[in-house]
Amino acid sequence: MPEVETTTRRPADMIGAVWTELEQACAKFPTWPTDPLHALAVLGEEFGELTKDVLQMAYEPGKTTAENVRKEAIQTAAMALRFVASLDAYIYQAGEQHRQDQWEAQREAYYADRGLHPCYD
Repeated sequence: MPEVETTTRRPADMIGAVWTELEQACAKFPTWPTDPLHALAVLGEEFGELTKDVLQMAYEPGKTTAENVRKEAIQTAAMALRFVASLDAYIYQAGEQHRQDQWEAQREAYYADRGLHPCYD
């Protein structure tokens, strides 16, 4: 683990740690989504874990460590590189959508009552 502990000393150490994480991630998950929304979700999941650890360091001391923050930051950076690496391969298209008709009656009742909310009035 010395590689992780020294990532702030030199830019090369930071880049090396991210590269090592990228290689491990690509070996474990060799394919990457062609749909950019799914690819972004992978990156977002890593960013969410980083956010959680940073918040816990600030507001819930003892629930995580600075090493976990560093680990999550490195993983987020690696996934950002995977996202960027596929920019030319993404297929940008709208996904299928559907109506949520179950809300129609509720919405009509709301407006029929001049906008009075049934739960509060």
